[in-house]
Amino acid sequence: MYNCDEKFLYEILEDYSTALIQPEKDEIFNSFCNYIWSCNNPRRTYPKEIKFFVQDDLLNTEIGKIFNAWSVIEYKGCRFKTSNKQYDFLIRQKINNIYTRMFDPTVILSKEYMDMLKKPKKLYFCWLHGEQVNPQELTEKLDNIYQEAIILKEKYSKRKMSLDWDDYKLIINKYLKQCFQNCKLLDNCDTWTTAKINTDAWNDDNFYVRYICKSLDGYIRNYQKEYAGLIRGRNKKYDYCIDCEKLYEKKTFNQKRCPFCQTKYNRINKTLKQRKYRVEKQKS
Repeated sequence: MYNCDEKFLYEILEDYSTALIQPEKDEIFNSFCNYIWSCNNPRRTYPKEIKFFVQDDLLNTEIGKIFNAWSVIEYKGCRFKTSNKQYDFLIRQKINNIYTRMFDPTVILSKEYMDMLKKPKKLYFCWLHGEQVNPQELTEKLDNIYQEAIILKEKYSKRKMSLDWDDYKLIINKYLKQCFQNCKLLDNCDTWTTAKINTDAWNDDNFYVRYICKSLDGYIRNYQKEYAGLIRGRNKKYDYCIDCEKLYEKKTFNQKRCPFCQTKYNRINKTLKQRKYRVEKQKS
């Protein structure tokens, strides 16, 4: 029975490459997958906070009370890094991160959304440094920030694909299998010197970890296009529709909507123009 414990990644890939029969290859690969999924680096999400503290001498002021009500902004976060440099931790971290980024609608960490959550804190420090603030205007501004944050969260949530963790594991296993099948061993690869790995010391595993992680990124991007019903192509450009937030193929520079939403938009716009024309004609 093949066992990945205490083996380097390069040893596993070399064993897989040199295995003479398919059952032997399957045994090596299945052992590797079990080792990755049993790794002590599970995906973790947890509540996080953006907070600030209103100075004690300002807490009883009208403005201070308003800011104090917004001094803790909660959002859902996730661990995106691991300090463990073993190959199973690094690959598992990549697998976790892809799921969080592409499939989990509860974790939104886009810069636009995070900047919106940080605005109350920024407004407080602007006030603290002398910027004049009207209580009513401040309350309205903070309420608007909250509503915009909700809209942004919904916007980026719609961009996520729907897939539960168990089905995701099956897809990742399929892509890991492709990584094993397509892997060029380091001894046969002339481009290994171009691999840039942020580690304290070089070893062969660095090359293969980078190869697997980059491959998984590429496979999931292809899966995303297939999920959206798009045809993949090297020279094709893709974007998110400003109405439905679904991925679409962008065929012109000014295109902002997917074909379905563009047709809907054109129909509504045509109706509005016709209505405006009839009103103006009646007035004349």
